[in-house]
Amino acid sequence: MYIRTSDSSALSHALNGGSPRPRETRHCIAFDLTVPGLDSSGAREVLAYAFGAGTQAYIAETSRLHDCTTLYVETDSDDINNVIATLTAHFPNATLGRVTRVTRH
Repeated sequence: MYIRTSDSSALSHALNGGSPRPRETRHCIAFDLTVPGLDSSGAREVLAYAFGAGTQAYIAETSRLHDCTTLYVETDSDDINNVIATLTAHFPNATLGRVTRVTRH
């Protein structure tokens, strides 16, 4: 029997008589958040506290002209209303940008 695959875990499952484990689907909310200042460390700490350690935040843009930083954030939450409520409670001086639902496999 010859099996050709680029996924070695699928190969080991097939050789052991099993099938590859199905991928888990995860839904989350992604959004742009613009915060005052050029240092994003404080905003990242608040995001981790508000949404949990699994929250990912990346610097999307900094503006010296407007003295602000825009972060692209992905959170495990799948309820937009909860995300907006959490953001307004923890970031009174921030601007919420584009919000999208993301499905990860």
